[in-house]
Amino acid sequence: MQSYKRIEHEKQMIEKMIHIYCKGNHDKDHELCNECTELLAYARKRLDQCPFKETKKPCAKCVVHCYGPDMREKIKKVMKYAGIRMLFVEPIGVMIHLFEILSR
Repeated sequence: MQSYKRIEHEKQMIEKMIHIYCKGNHDKDHELCNECTELLAYARKRLDQCPFKETKKPCAKCVVHCYGPDMREKIKKVMKYAGIRMLFVEPIGVMIHLFEILSR
């Protein structure tokens, strides 16, 4: 997967995960609460500024932790909650993501 496609794919996946988390924890169906909107904007910004654009690996395999400690904890909570639920929302995207993690 080309770098720009990988980054766009990760942006889409994180947005879906944050929506799942917000819907399940903040009772928001279609729009995100302020906290989740802030987290999504932060995640997008971090992906846009990734120093490994051409050789980007999945964030789980990255040697650089570009999230600040507080945002890292928030995104971990989102991923823990939404990760398994993503199989029902975006099964192909999950399979692509897992393949990328395992193949690197």
